[in-house]
Amino acid sequence: MKILIIINYIGPIRVFLFNKIYDYLKKHNRNLKVVFLSESDKNRNWKREQGMKFDYTILNNFAIREHGKDLNTFFINLGMIKLLKSENPDKIICFGWDHFAAYAANWWARKNKKEFILWSGSTKYEPSWRRTLFGPLVKYIVKRSHKFLSYGTRSKEYLISLGAPEKNVEIFYNTIDVDFFQEKIRSFTDNQKNELRKKIGIKTTKTILFSGRLIEMKGIFEMIVAFKEYLKKDSNTSLILMGTGPDEEKLKEIIKKDNIKNVFFAGFVQYKELYKYYGISDLLLFPSRQDIWGQVVNEAIACGLPVITTEKVGASADLIENGKNGYIIRENCAECISESIDNVFKKNINKTNNSTQILEKIRVDNILKEITIL
Repeated sequence: MKILIIINYIGPIRVFLFNKIYDYLKKHNRNLKVVFLSESDKNRNWKREQGMKFDYTILNNFAIREHGKDLNTFFINLGMIKLLKSENPDKIICFGWDHFAAYAANWWARKNKKEFILWSGSTKYEPSWRRTLFGPLVKYIVKRSHKFLSYGTRSKEYLISLGAPEKNVEIFYNTIDVDFFQEKIRSFTDNQKNELRKKIGIKTTKTILFSGRLIEMKGIFEMIVAFKEYLKKDSNTSLILMGTGPDEEKLKEIIKKDNIKNVFFAGFVQYKELYKYYGISDLLLFPSRQDIWGQVVNEAIACGLPVITTEKVGASADLIENGKNGYIIRENCAECISESIDNVFKKNINKTNNSTQILEKIRVDNILKEITIL
């Protein structure tokens, strides 16, 4: 049996995931082909990944891009049908519905009596004019899909609301290489941590980390207001902002104008170096106003950190238990952020790793044992 996966672009987590799926399918005498609609996108700064075990193709494309605070890309790959005819897969697994290839592949699968599986992370919390405009098309492709894989609980609920039969929806958690982060954290020495703190300029005993695009949608402005308030309670705390984005300069202006101390910009950090910043931190703050998942939550709990995030972040429903390994708060609420930071440190949630069972369910090998669709 040949299985063909369609996804928009190459990324470090995706290479890890598809290598794992390749190994699993090989044991069951199945072949895997991955089709990337593009090598990357304009708002992605990852280095090109090596070590892909699986067979893959990068299709030629042209892209329609909506430029705003963040970049939204609709890839058009006119070679999709030709490739499907050539590969003639038995099963097509398509990530998302926000590209031309999804509809082309769905049409081809129906025409040739092949199984079409939709893999989706979307939740009800990402309303936009694009969703309103393409709503009928989304319901159309859901109706014409045979089975479904969802990132987590929230995306499963959304697929069902669009008409997917619950019995045909399985959860394949939007996960990371848990072992990589755990091994790196264990081998990250105190001397190495102190060297990084010194390099950044951190002199406080507590460190809070934000990881993500520096855009309003990620909740960065309410976050900085909350941090300013928290410093009144404990000035011995630093905030690292790891990432870049279009609102970076505006954020720096606010910090300077309001004379907010102990804020450090780390810039963009390559995937394999991320653990270092988790390793010197006590808490991940990810107050995004909407995020279909938020893999930084996975990364943080794999490194033993508690997480403060919002109910509009998909991962919150599956990975965070209030008061145990973090807090789920309302979005766009500086007061909620400040109070939760205080609770984490007062209750010493940052001193214990309470995510062991959660980590087990998001390990890829364990997920693959439960999935029947592949």
